[in-house]
Amino acid sequence: MDSAINWKALQRNWRMQTGVSLILPIALVWLLRDSSGSWEEAAIPLFVLGLVSMFLTLWRFSPYKRALVAVGNLSEQVNAADTESTWANLHHQQMLGLLNAKIPGWIGMLHFVCTGELTPLILLVLASQGLLLLYRPPSAWVNASQA
Repeated sequence: MDSAINWKALQRNWRMQTGVSLILPIALVWLLRDSSGSWEEAAIPLFVLGLVSMFLTLWRFSPYKRALVAVGNLSEQVNAADTESTWANLHHQQMLGLLNAKIPGWIGMLHFVCTGELTPLILLVLASQGLLLLYRPPSAWVNASQA
């Protein structure tokens, strides 16, 4: 089983999820640029909820890191079924982590729809981008598998 294909797939998934998490808030702001918020009382609770949701990704990071270490420990003597299941687990853990990392940005978009404030949206989307960096495949391993 070629590990370079799996590393490229992990990188591609990370890039696509990161791009989507940036494009959606920009599209939302562009579509709702002239509307004002209709639920101003939700401003503080939604922003706090967005900040608290950042801790969900810390909970998801541990299984991702374990799966990453398991892939790094694969050797040539492991059979194909074990190799496939290890890679599948890494892909699964990365996708779950990426989804959890995008939650603050989604809450920021909800905050923008409710209040029309741009600053909390920017802060929560940047927090999501920072959390998405946790799930970026290590480039040193990608380059080593291609050599």
